[in-house]
Amino acid sequence: MTGTISFDPVSLPPQADAMRSRVRDFIKREIDAGTFEPGLGPGLNRHSPEFSRKCGAQGFIGMTWPKEYGGHQHSFLERYVVTEELLAVGAPVWAHWVADRQSGPVLLRDADEEIRRAILPKIVRGECY
Repeated sequence: MTGTISFDPVSLPPQADAMRSRVRDFIKREIDAGTFEPGLGPGLNRHSPEFSRKCGAQGFIGMTWPKEYGGHQHSFLERYVVTEELLAVGAPVWAHWVADRQSGPVLLRDADEEIRRAILPKIVRGECY
């Protein structure tokens, strides 16, 4: 059996375009400040707690999470834009990447409320990973 898979192109909403500008400005400032050297790969093997805290301060961690846990309730397309921009320059995202993409969502879904309130805001701030 053979078949064709076809995906219709997605148009990004204006909020995602605005987020792209915002994250690009942030990246430029961090590169200019010498926080990291761009182009060293996807950044998944580099650890920078300082950069993670800065990402948290910008609202780039826990982007789709509920505000009650420190999240920002942005769309998944806005989160996608931020992810792609950070990866494109090789930003050092390793310190917070797993917590943002894996641990946090598991805690949101399965953890007791006390655990959620204790840990998720720290992840969002880039302090726990």
